[in-house]
Amino acid sequence: MNLYLASASPRRSHILREWGIPFAVVPAETSEVMLDDAPEASARGNALNKALAGSRAVSEGLVIGADTVVVCEGRILGKPGDEAQAREMLDMLEGRQHGVITAMAGVVVPGGRTATRSTTASVTMRRLSDDERSAYLRNLEYRDKAGAYAIQGLAASFIEHVEGPVDTIVGFTMKDFYALCDELHVDVRR
Repeated sequence: MNLYLASASPRRSHILREWGIPFAVVPAETSEVMLDDAPEASARGNALNKALAGSRAVSEGLVIGADTVVVCEGRILGKPGDEAQAREMLDMLEGRQHGVITAMAGVVVPGGRTATRSTTASVTMRRLSDDERSAYLRNLEYRDKAGAYAIQGLAASFIEHVEGPVDTIVGFTMKDFYALCDELHVDVRR
């Protein structure tokens, strides 16, 4: 069965390529909904909406959508709109533990069978110096990143401790991907 990724995220594409899984990217224009009192449900709903949007562009196959949210002190930190928001997010995250939830959803076309899964990882970010924070913000890595950082990038040096799968923090949890495939009775291991 053909696999389609309803995401323009280069990180998600990179993970699938690393695992040797053939796929194509399909557009998935949706509006993300973030509910501070239901971060996991928000991530699952967003992932499903992306997969459903992507499924309209294919005639046959499995369409995967994913969404990652960062949660700190009961507040969802999405993607910063500008440097000021990114700075505020880093200020909130540094020196404390926060959660990173990655949800994945699959839609089988034709038929429309769906399934969703999610995993949470716990991340502790160390305190940052003003110079570190400013240098990080100047390199623009924070753009398009939930919580304004990328653990697989320059911000890796900010992380003191991780509990849970690192690929969850990157935004594509392989164990959930394979569990979705099993649940939907789809074989992508060619």
